[in-house]
Amino acid sequence: RSIKADSSLSLWLVCRTICECDSVEVKGHTGQDITLPCKYDRKYHGALSACWQRGEIPARGCSNPLISTDGLRVETRAPSRYELLGRLEDGDVSLTIKSLTEGDAGRYGCRVEIPGWFNDEKHHIDLACNNCIIMTASTSAHRLTHPLLVVL
Repeated sequence: RSIKADSSLSLWLVCRTICECDSVEVKGHTGQDITLPCKYDRKYHGALSACWQRGEIPARGCSNPLISTDGLRVETRAPSRYELLGRLEDGDVSLTIKSLTEGDAGRYGCRVEIPGWFNDEKHHIDLACNNCIIMTASTSAHRLTHPLLVVL
């Protein structure tokens, strides 16, 4: 094998590791339930473990998982506001957040653990709050400007 072929393979593996995820934006309203989508092909892969977390998905596993499943049942769950209400037997591991608050806005990650190196499916969902308005307020005493979050 040539060095060039080895370099190309290494670059491909690095790109798969870094780029093997998608990103979706979901908008919700405070007080309502919202579902963040995440599904895999259960007929092809069988039952797989999956986990959800806030923020970027790390190289392995989930750091501080909100909820996780072994593919058959929910294993761990942080606050009770997070649920997997989809049909696990169909590969639906979508996350439902009950009674959305403005503090829930931000990035979420779903990892489906597929056996083998670099096979995991990673899905990033950016959750936005439709009825939250960002306004600017200034403090006259210190002349500081900072954002305020106002919920309608």
